[in-house]
Amino acid sequence: MSHLSNIFLIVIDSLRFDHLGCYGYHRETSPSIDKIACEGITFDKVMSQSSWTKPSVSSLLTSTYPEIHGVKSIEDRLSTHETFLPTILKKFGYVTGCIQTNPFLNAESGFNQDFDFYLELFDKAPGMYKPRINEAINAVFDWVDQFTTNPFFLYLHVLDTHNPYAPPKEFNRFGDTERDLFDGEVQFVDYYIGHIRSYLALKGLQEKTIFIITSDHGEEFGEHGHSYHAKHLYEEVLRVPLIISSPALIPSGLSIPTQVRSLDIVPTILDLLGIPPLAKHQGESLIPLLNLASAPERPALSQMGEGNPAEKKSELISFNTGDYKLIWDKHTDTKELYHLVTDPHEKNNIAYEEKEKCRDLQNHVKKILQNPDETPFHYKSAPKKVSLDEDLLKRLRGLGYIE
Repeated sequence: MSHLSNIFLIVIDSLRFDHLGCYGYHRETSPSIDKIACEGITFDKVMSQSSWTKPSVSSLLTSTYPEIHGVKSIEDRLSTHETFLPTILKKFGYVTGCIQTNPFLNAESGFNQDFDFYLELFDKAPGMYKPRINEAINAVFDWVDQFTTNPFFLYLHVLDTHNPYAPPKEFNRFGDTERDLFDGEVQFVDYYIGHIRSYLALKGLQEKTIFIITSDHGEEFGEHGHSYHAKHLYEEVLRVPLIISSPALIPSGLSIPTQVRSLDIVPTILDLLGIPPLAKHQGESLIPLLNLASAPERPALSQMGEGNPAEKKSELISFNTGDYKLIWDKHTDTKELYHLVTDPHEKNNIAYEEKEKCRDLQNHVKKILQNPDETPFHYKSAPKKVSLDEDLLKRLRGLGYIE
């Protein structure tokens, strides 16, 4: 496989997988993304490692669980370590770039490490909570223009589908409910992703580029009595889309039903590039699944919260085997258990009736999150914190994270 393939990773913040046509949605929200899915591989069941941006993106880009990379609170800073995707790619001659719009991913939080180019669009307009994908598009084109011969990794993180939803007038065509407005935002983002894809083709880069579309987490519209995300670990906020297209490296039109995880993305990229995997990565390449008629579900662990008993903060951990799902509050030791085969919407908590199953899944969780001294590496033992200035606090209030 080619070491010269470019990598273009697009993370669409808060995007629900089931609001895309390629995942069976009834509205025409995503014709461009659907076309990319037809040209590549769609993974039907992908679980994020958290229900909000900072820990989920840390897991995506390091292929480690939140307990391992240590980014679990608003103040946590991503430590410098060798599992971070840009760090790995630079060693193989890649030029690395990031264009992003989410204040959680700012340079002070450590997400700029080993990016040669790191553009935070929100810095250009203090107090503006949602920079738009159309504001990022020229920066994307300028980046692509510089690298028609040298291999690059470009990470684009767009915030349009994050609440509050306010699609431009020409895309506000579905109605006035929050779900309607969300769909307008999806269609707006999809329109510009189509432009990006066309520009790559115009520059002769489409065949040379691994093109990946995913999300950091999902979004709730009242399924469990809440709105948005970062409140719990139910399926609507953890399940995300994942589409990978690379005409020169992988087949087209495939749909993979096996449950996989966001932390499998980095090992998959390395596999496609022929770069040896890192032992410290906790994910696995998805490429072997392409040649299997069926494969075991990959267990997915997700986390939310710090679990500081002194501050009475809960820490939720979910463990999804594909058949069963445990949600465990480490602070209160309360548990929820769902049989996803018969209860996919997680309405019937059977933890009391299935205590043995709860204990079994809890033991699996403890094994993954074992004592730092027993694991190959661990960053939580020396956490770094980010200072929250008033402008950042204002942005986070605008996005609904703090009151």
